Amino acid sequence: MPSRGRRRPTTTAPTAEALSEPDVPLVIGQIGANYGRMAKFEKAIEVAIACARLDVNARWDGLFGHEVELAERYVMQEPGEDLTTVIQEMAGSGVTCVITSIDEESLIAAMPALVEAGMAVIDVFTSGRDLRTTEVQTANLLVRLCPNDATIAAQYAEVSLGSTSDKAGPTGTVAYLSEDTLQGRSLLYELQQVLHPQGGSIVSEQFYAVGDFGDIGARVKKVLADPPALLVFNGGEEAAPFLSALHSATLDGGQRPEVEFPKRLAPAATIDYSQEPVAEDLVPGCLASATGFEPGDALTVPHENMMLNRSTEFLRTGYAYSQHGYDAFTMLCLAAQHALSVEGTALAAGLPAVLTGSEDCTDYEECRRVMKTALEAGGRATVAYTGRMGPLELGPHSDARTGQMREYTWSDANVMELGNPTGFEAA
Repeated sequence: MPSRGRRRPTTTAPTAEALSEPDVPLVIGQIGANYGRMAKFEKAIEVAIACARLDVNARWDGLFGHEVELAERYVMQEPGEDLTTVIQEMAGSGVTCVITSIDEESLIAAMPALVEAGMAVIDVFTSGRDLRTTEVQTANLLVRLCPNDATIAAQYAEVSLGSTSDKAGPTGTVAYLSEDTLQGRSLLYELQQVLHPQGGSIVSEQFYAVGDFGDIGARVKKVLADPPALLVFNGGEEAAPFLSALHSATLDGGQRPEVEFPKRLAPAATIDYSQEPVAEDLVPGCLASATGFEPGDALTVPHENMMLNRSTEFLRTGYAYSQHGYDAFTMLCLAAQHALSVEGTALAAGLPAVLTGSEDCTDYEECRRVMKTALEAGGRATVAYTGRMGPLELGPHSDARTGQMREYTWSDANVMELGNPTGFEAA
């Protein structure tokens, strides 16, 4: 029986067709969004992709003897925007793959046009289950780099089911607040799938329109009417005023909390509130029991410097999803080298392969050199690229199976502490 694990390097009998590089440039498209929870991350993703292009072309001489081309970034400005014409125009200009950072609804609506164009798609943002239902035909062209909702739900459920605090609600109970989006509904569904078989439950759920949180006091009252073992806040920066009001409502006459339970915050809510205008209105310690996360490994000094060279504003807004943007561009270049093709179907097939090959490498040039050296000798070599995101493997549906994420906490002064990298594995 063959051993499991990383693929062994293979050698193919040399043929002109199999072992020659195509004399064509790779053209990569990009689609972002400047509304909803995506808006917070749009600039960081855009800058990271542009920096990856600069590295590949200026530092490492491009691909197949050509500069890798990056089509002008298309940024959605509102929900429901039809991307069909945008995708057709990209295809007409030679784009065979695209990096997306848009919401679930928009990506689902765009998939028919992307499939028709035969484009490989790397999505650096979505996590919702709906993109992987049988109703959405992706033709195996879609790769997603972030932990999906089932993975995050399993982590949240573990916190709730492990609760033993006498100040919190019953073990396994969760209060859930979320923007009313496809992703918000998806995460709730996945939480229920984990909790219910183990005797847990959602004791309260509150959905609200994007950008319209409503009556904070009423939402606090609903949570405290049936205190949970865990509160999940799947929204944005509206989390801080809500958690401040919630904390105040739990204090006794001695300013000690009578009810206390952990809170888990989504990436869009994981910011340093001490640097925001709302800071002066927040109660000290209101975020002390909260933990937020961002996908990706620990931020390195070179990555931060790369981003800050473009804008010092990232010191305030952070770098979430920028590692994914950088790696998505690099992975497409490596997939093209692996496949010796710029065709979308070949790229999509090559993307999982460049993460789990036999030779470890950590940047484009190192990985490409391994493959080109073998090619020049009339053979093939496979690489295992570990980039800015950290180690990553894709599962059978080309969603992230294992990877890294950073967990953040806040001090009593509501200052966000340094992120702590931790691994995740799909449930």
